[in-house]
Amino acid sequence: MIGSASNFLICEICGAKIETTASGDFGCMACWLRAGLDGTVPNEPETIPDSFGTYRINRHEDGTLWELGHGAMGVTYRAEDVSLRRRVALKLINSDFARHGGEARERFVREARAAAVLRHPNVATVYQFGLDEETGQCFCAIEFVEGETLEERVRRSGPLDVATVQEIARQIVSALVVAEKHQLVHRDLKPANVMIAADDQSGKEVVKIIDFGLAKALGETAEKRILTHGGFLGTPAFASPEQLRRAPVDARSDIYSLGATLWYLLTGQMPFGDAATREPPIEQLKTAHVPAGLISLLVSMLAPEPAARPGVKELSARLESLPRRRSHVTAFAAAGALVVLFVLAFYFHEFPARPKREILPLAKSIAVLPFENLGDEKGDTSFADGVQDELLTDLARISELKVVSRTSVMQYRGDQARNLREIGEQLGVAYIVEGAVQRSGNKVRVTAQLIDARSDLHRWAQTYDRPVDDVFAIQSEIAQRIAEQLHAKIAPHEKIAIEEQPTHDLEAFTLYTEAKLLLATTSLNPRGKRNLLQAAQLLAEAVARDPNFLLAWCLLANAHDSLYFLGLDRYQVRLSLGEMAVDTALRLQPDAGEAHLARARHLYQCYLAYEPALAELEIARRALPNNAGVFTLAGYIYRRQGKWDDSRREFENALALDPRNIYTLQQASRSYALLRRYNDAAIILDRALLVAPANIDLRIARAEIDLGWRADTRPLHALVSTILAKDPVAASEIAGASLFLALCERDRPATRRALATLGDGIFGPDAIQLRPLFWQGLAARASGDRVAAIRAFTAAREEQQRKVDAAPDFAPALSIVGLIDAGLGNKADAIREARRAIEMLPITRDAIDGAHLIENLATVYAWSGEPDLACDQLEAVTKIPGTLSYGQLRLSPLWDDLQGHPRFEKIVGSLAPEVSQ
Repeated sequence: MIGSASNFLICEICGAKIETTASGDFGCMACWLRAGLDGTVPNEPETIPDSFGTYRINRHEDGTLWELGHGAMGVTYRAEDVSLRRRVALKLINSDFARHGGEARERFVREARAAAVLRHPNVATVYQFGLDEETGQCFCAIEFVEGETLEERVRRSGPLDVATVQEIARQIVSALVVAEKHQLVHRDLKPANVMIAADDQSGKEVVKIIDFGLAKALGETAEKRILTHGGFLGTPAFASPEQLRRAPVDARSDIYSLGATLWYLLTGQMPFGDAATREPPIEQLKTAHVPAGLISLLVSMLAPEPAARPGVKELSARLESLPRRRSHVTAFAAAGALVVLFVLAFYFHEFPARPKREILPLAKSIAVLPFENLGDEKGDTSFADGVQDELLTDLARISELKVVSRTSVMQYRGDQARNLREIGEQLGVAYIVEGAVQRSGNKVRVTAQLIDARSDLHRWAQTYDRPVDDVFAIQSEIAQRIAEQLHAKIAPHEKIAIEEQPTHDLEAFTLYTEAKLLLATTSLNPRGKRNLLQAAQLLAEAVARDPNFLLAWCLLANAHDSLYFLGLDRYQVRLSLGEMAVDTALRLQPDAGEAHLARARHLYQCYLAYEPALAELEIARRALPNNAGVFTLAGYIYRRQGKWDDSRREFENALALDPRNIYTLQQASRSYALLRRYNDAAIILDRALLVAPANIDLRIARAEIDLGWRADTRPLHALVSTILAKDPVAASEIAGASLFLALCERDRPATRRALATLGDGIFGPDAIQLRPLFWQGLAARASGDRVAAIRAFTAAREEQQRKVDAAPDFAPALSIVGLIDAGLGNKADAIREARRAIEMLPITRDAIDGAHLIENLATVYAWSGEPDLACDQLEAVTKIPGTLSYGQLRLSPLWDDLQGHPRFEKIVGSLAPEVSQ
């Protein structure tokens, strides 16, 4: 950006006049803001030669240039030094910077060569700056760093832990100390210009600063324009105030930029756009649990005046004086030809065992059954459920008790002839609480009794007649009386939490209870989005009535995050709503376990930030010792990381507290199915069906096991027919399963009926949610109707492109575009899109959706007439856990183009069940 003395800037990319905002942030809507965090805009595409001097640019298999990154300075490609036979990063300087005559180009080369004298292990070495005489193109060859930028790391994993940030800071400052000796200033230090990679010698992670000195060199080439307009070349969010006002700069400018960078690493946020007009928002750091010593150091680094900032040597000394913490940084995986070997090792390595949750003695185990509603008014049932649920929640806060979770006990709702001994055995508890609620006007009667399920003897009973506003106090009293009866000690912090009222607005509490029931019964089926949106609406009404209702804010974050995570509403506004709900919950009660559980879910679902999410879960676990959701979420996270043993243990821990939770049972079964241990998966589903024999989702999942395991469609076919014959209204609930079955059986009339039932719903595995137009195209393609297929795929592509435009960082959406382009015959585009999706979301980052993206690339190759390349992908993906099965490869029309190919048949055979099975 090029500045002036007034309150506006001129965009040097497009020349637009840009006014600053009240907050001090600024940017060109056409260029700057759409470029994202590092404030860069891609060069206009142009034809470039393959070679510059001894450097030859690499190409992908499809012939496209191997681009590593681009920005306002230029485009960087992966290349080979054919003379020295080493890989380099070749940056081609934006031609806009070289259009100022031979003198400007000579100044660029002179200044750039001066910067190239810097040699330091934490600086990417500059091998050569040059000028191609034939084209006039300026370029520089830089050390090729195999890794990711700090910006990419934060986007991938979320904010970094304090120990990791301190180590990164030490390495960067070490380089700045040497740079100062050479009188060099980076001028554009930011997360996008710092890479982190594995050291070849030690295997530990090492920081590498890139583009050192390049900003100044490029600034010299643009001297005429700078003199005309004034301004600076860099990224405003990380630039020092003196850079923004075109004042002289020295090492302290880099220290300011480093402070802003470290702030971003710790919080995932940029402190401000213009530090000259604002105080650092240190609450961001406190929320991230940054220690006071480091906060003080960061504030000094971000001082508006350079003289107030520490020098590089002082900064180095202060960093060394900070207490050292253990880092959670993980090692990088090898790339290239070792990908398949690494993936196999990643999945089948023996991970350190996590301890199974200690189950407390039976004498201190309890279940709170649904309370009977004795009222007649509308909403009394929800009110009674809320009373029971809040009592359960209070008891669950007591670490000396084992308390069965709500989902398991709610199955006994409405069962008047309860066999308490049998229920106690089913839930694995010694004691049961029963009760009743009667609300009349502004009065409420709550009756509760504690029963020994082993002997059916009553241990304690009490009836409370109070004003309805005292209902939460009643629950607190009951919880403490029960704890006394079971000789369970209540810690002081547990007592405070138990006695705290969730809300003073009973209507808000009723709305919250209704939403909680919706979320507890929602799974990934055609009605899932509807339920989540309805729950979000109820919770929005609840927090509108009581803005301090912590539990409602936490549940609201859950609803928004689930819509975003599942790809049902993958828009920035949904992400922002989830973020706001989490931030509000943490602001209301920074120490609340529910708030940290909500943040853990948000980090996992919205950013795939696994380690930060696990850290939040540890905080939540201490405050919520009986919350099965803490263990379930840990199971999901470990599964995405490919840590299958850890995931299985966490699901077991969850089921110990919630033994009849059919959704957790279904997820535990799914883990075995992903491992292709179909018999174990079937056993767990059979266990779940004993709990809920009429549950449609469970019945469909059980029949689908046989389809994937044995390529046997008969169980699913019989089940679908039975369900539709008994309850035609249920067709919408099983539309996805009906469609997949019809496609596998090549039943065109059934396919048309299923598509009509699906309506505008979506169907697909995990984040690969495919809309009806795609399925119409696939069905037409499978039947040989090319005209209909092209028509459907054309409409599908337009629809899907809008989703990509709205969420350009969502790899599954781009992968689906690749599938559609393959259906349209756009081979080059399809391959590029499917490959790019894998680069955006590799399997090492997401073990589940990452595997789906590899499957999609295999489909793209198959549809594009590249059967061997398709088989390469299939060989890799069938050797790791995933949903791709013998039945799918044998029956799905996705793989019609490969049927009969020798390699494909061999792959399918490797997944075939043993004869004895």
